[in-house]
Amino acid sequence: MAQNFLDEPYVVATILNRVFNDQSPQPAVYNNQVAMATSVGLNTFALSFGALYAGLTEDQLSTRLLGNLGVLPNADLQVAVRDYLVSVGKANVGIVALQLGQILSGLEHATGNQAMFSVAAVAWNKELADSYSFSTNPANDQARPPGWEDQPFTGVTLSLTSRDDAISLTAPEARFKSTANNDTFLATSAGFLSSTDVIDGAAGVDILKATLAARATVAPVLRNVEKVYITAGAGTEFSAAGTTGLTELWINGAEASATFSGLALGTTVGIQNSASGGALTVNFTNANGPADAATIALADATGNDEIIIANIETVSVKSTAGTTAGTTVNSARITAAQAEKIVIWGDQALTTTVAGVRVAVVDATALAKALGLTLAGTSGVAVAVNAQAAHKITLGVGADTLKIVGLAGAEAKDINLGTSATLAASAIEVSGFASGIDAIHLDAAKGTAKAVPGAADLASIAASASLLEATALAATTAGANKAISFRFGADTYILVNDATAALGANDSLIKLTGVAALADASWTSA
Repeated sequence: MAQNFLDEPYVVATILNRVFNDQSPQPAVYNNQVAMATSVGLNTFALSFGALYAGLTEDQLSTRLLGNLGVLPNADLQVAVRDYLVSVGKANVGIVALQLGQILSGLEHATGNQAMFSVAAVAWNKELADSYSFSTNPANDQARPPGWEDQPFTGVTLSLTSRDDAISLTAPEARFKSTANNDTFLATSAGFLSSTDVIDGAAGVDILKATLAARATVAPVLRNVEKVYITAGAGTEFSAAGTTGLTELWINGAEASATFSGLALGTTVGIQNSASGGALTVNFTNANGPADAATIALADATGNDEIIIANIETVSVKSTAGTTAGTTVNSARITAAQAEKIVIWGDQALTTTVAGVRVAVVDATALAKALGLTLAGTSGVAVAVNAQAAHKITLGVGADTLKIVGLAGAEAKDINLGTSATLAASAIEVSGFASGIDAIHLDAAKGTAKAVPGAADLASIAASASLLEATALAATTAGANKAISFRFGADTYILVNDATAALGANDSLIKLTGVAALADASWTSA
C-alpha cells in the first residue's frame, strides 16, 4: 500500500482494525468506520477507537500493538513504546497505534538500524491490502477474526513437477495458476523443487512445503510466498537469495545437518517436529551492521537440534508448541558467535545450551514455561528469568549475574509443599554459581527485604530433618515479605516469603546447587 495513501480515511480504518484487533471488519462495519473518520477527522476517530482499550495497561497495549504489527519479539522496542505511552498518556493510544502502522508501512526498503523491519513492513503492507480487499467486498458478511490470514480462504493447492515449473496468477494452465487467497504449493518428492522453478503466490499468505534430496543446493525464485517448510536430507542447502516477501522459513522434522542461506533480516527461521536432531546453519545476507537482530522459532523441536547463526548481535528464541501430540519441551543448542544478547520467550518449555563468547545478556523473562539453560563458552553473562516455572539454570565461567523477577506472587509458580521431594522439584535450581564471583538479584512481586537471621537461627534450620522442615523454619524465621538465605545439606537455598510469615505455596524457593556458603554481597532482594 503506497505511502501517500496512509492518511486516507479508508487506510486509517484498516490500520486501526489490524493494529488493535488483528481483524478485518465486515463491509457494513468498515464503511461506517470510514464515514466516521471522514466526518470527525482522523485524529478524533483514532482517539475514539483507542478509547475502547482504556482498561489495558501501557505494557499490555505496547505488547498488543507491536504483536499485531508483527515486530515482536523485540524487548527494547516493547519497552520504548510502553514508556512512550506513559509519557503521552494512555488516552492517546489510538493516535500512537495509527502512527506505528504508518511508520512500519514505510520501512519496506529501510536501511541501517531500521533494516530489521523491512520484512515485517512487506508483510504488514500486504496484510493491509488483503484486509482492505476483504472489508470492501460486499459478499463478506462476517468479520475475519484474528489469525484469518493463516486460514485457507478459497486458496488452491498446487503440486510442482519434476520439470521447470512457473506458477503465477496469470499462468495459462489451471494447474500452475495461483490465486489472490491463501495458496499451498507442494513439492513432496525430492527434486521437484529446483533452482529453475519460479513461484509467485500473489496475494494472501501462501505456503510452500518441499522435500529436498541429500547434499542438494536449491535456490528457487519465490515471490509473495510467505512461509516455506523444508524437509531436508543431509547436507542440504536452501538459498532464499531469490525470494521476496518471505517471512518464515522452517526445517521440518530435522534429522540431519542443513543450511539456510541468502536470508533477509527479519525472516523468522524455525525448526519443527524434529526427533533425532541435526545442525541447522543460518546465514543472513545483510547482517553487516553493529546491532542486527534475528528470530529463531522452535516448535516441537525435541531432537536436541543445534542452530548455528553468525553475524547477529541479538538473537530472539521463540519456544512454542507444534503439531506433535504430547510434546511439552523444546530442546536445542543455540550457537551464536557474534551474539551479545539472547532473548527467550514463548509458551512452551525449553531446554537449551547457549554458546557464544560475546554473549552478555540472556533475557528469558517472557518465557511462560520452564527453562533449562546452560551457558557454554561464555563469560560474565547477565541472565534474567521469571518465577513462573521451575527453571534449571547452569551458569558459565566468569562473573555471571542472575536476575529472577516476579517471585512470591500470584503469577509465580507455586511451590509444592507435599513432601521434601516435591518441594525440591518445584524450586528454581541454579548450578555453577560461585559465591563471591557471581551475583543473584531477586525481584519479588511486592518487594521484599533481606532477613538478617542469627547464627543460632541458621544452625537450627541446617539441623532440620528434611528440606520441607528447614524451609518452613526459614519462613517463620524470616517473617513476611522477607528473603532469607540458608544452608541445608550440601546446598544453599534462598526463600522469598510473601505477605504471610508461614510457609505457603505462593512463596518462592531458589536452590544454589553445591554452594556451601553464600556471601552476603553475592545476593540482593527487592
